[in-house]
Amino acid sequence: MEKIKKYKQEISFHALLNLIVAFFISLSSYFHIPYGGYKGAFVYAIHFFILQFTLFGFLYVYSLFKTFFRLTFPILFTILSALAFWVYTQDITVESSIIQAILETKFDIAIDTLSIPFGFYLILAFVVSLFLMKKFQKLKQNNVKSPLLIISVIAILLYFIAENHRFGVLKRKLPYSSFIAVKKYLEKPKMQLITPEDNVSTDKENLNIIFVLGESVRADHISINGYHRETTPLLSGQNNIVSFKNIFTPLTYTAISVPQILTNKSITNNSITSFYGLYSILNKANFYTEWIGNQTIEKSYETIVNTNKKVTIIDPFHSVLSFKKKKDLALLDQFNLNVVDNKNRISTIHMIGSHWYYNNKYTKEFEKFTPVTNSKYVGALSEEQIINSYDNTILYLDYFLNSLIEKLKKSSKETLLIYLSDHGEILGENGQWFHAQNNTASENPAMLVWYSESFKINNPEIVKNLLNNQHQKFSTDFLFHSILDISKIKGFEINKRQSIFSDF
Repeated sequence: MEKIKKYKQEISFHALLNLIVAFFISLSSYFHIPYGGYKGAFVYAIHFFILQFTLFGFLYVYSLFKTFFRLTFPILFTILSALAFWVYTQDITVESSIIQAILETKFDIAIDTLSIPFGFYLILAFVVSLFLMKKFQKLKQNNVKSPLLIISVIAILLYFIAENHRFGVLKRKLPYSSFIAVKKYLEKPKMQLITPEDNVSTDKENLNIIFVLGESVRADHISINGYHRETTPLLSGQNNIVSFKNIFTPLTYTAISVPQILTNKSITNNSITSFYGLYSILNKANFYTEWIGNQTIEKSYETIVNTNKKVTIIDPFHSVLSFKKKKDLALLDQFNLNVVDNKNRISTIHMIGSHWYYNNKYTKEFEKFTPVTNSKYVGALSEEQIINSYDNTILYLDYFLNSLIEKLKKSSKETLLIYLSDHGEILGENGQWFHAQNNTASENPAMLVWYSESFKINNPEIVKNLLNNQHQKFSTDFLFHSILDISKIKGFEINKRQSIFSDF
């Protein structure tokens, strides 16, 4: 009891410090989450208290460096509060793209984001931080002899235990996400691109390739492939659709699957770090290359994407986890069918697709399968709710691809659409959900091809090969080799056995 009295002032200060940090910063990460009743709310409350307890650990150790703490805390607190303001009001996700925008955007552009509420929030945060520092100066304790140090060490250990148990469980919440975002921004990509030789060329003319890169769509939930629900009614009515049921990848999250898909890196190759990028080769062959994305570009494939001659990201400040993320149909507004004349072209359209939280990836009119999820906490949901919501994202994908195909039909060029999801999704198999886990359910992504009538007329043998190969098993290695094969690239050797257009 005497010890508690002795350290009462110190305990009171750190309780107040954590309360203020929670209100101004960390609570923002929980503001937009749908809880779906008492069970979900209770679980997220526990999650928040764990997060805040680990924050106490880091804050306490930070405060032991007294002079450094007094000088830097007001600045750090104000910056983090500024980020939290946009999380509270716009549900942005603090990732490396946000840090890049802050550090690289010109002042005259940045000033347009300022507002009276934002200014008031910043001033209030700074004043509160000065108030905290005034109280901190009066502390008689706060040193390594305090029993709070032992508790802080336990709190810090809990952070690493939680992250080791489930990656990102705390890192994706403020303020941790901001530090991770800065780290990612400063990181150099691990994959190095090799510059192709200057003799790369093609005799092909007027080829129009549209590569749609999907997200978390598994092959066995598409009715074209025999799924018992009608999830692709529009695509089922289209001519010239070829679906490949047997695509395989062990790379079950975007950061590792996309770099492999867009280069000559094999799914079995883990030792080599230098590869040829798809767009670099096509650029050498004088293709028009463009990337239109609805996902934040991750560091692992940023270099590859930026080799396109044009890059457009439609909603850069909202990640796949944001509840205000734009829907994928907005991508089609950026796609211009007639951007180039008499020239080969590849347009990559990167979708948000069927990433969790599923309800947020489609509009109300596609809510055919019910009941749907009403909480982000899986434990508060039934298997039926989750699968219903997931299948509704496939309905939305069906509408998206059908709309794109109708648009492509207006072109007189030989036009080819290739859709490939970066990986599949786990839907309750072995008690698991989502992806980035060891489960074969997420290793069979959906993939299909549509070709125009002019392509069919001018390439009868290739269409024949395509139809013959649709039941073969391919890894996602196929994409790189198939596109270069159909583009008739010279001066670069491909693996013909990995091409869906080959007769092997």
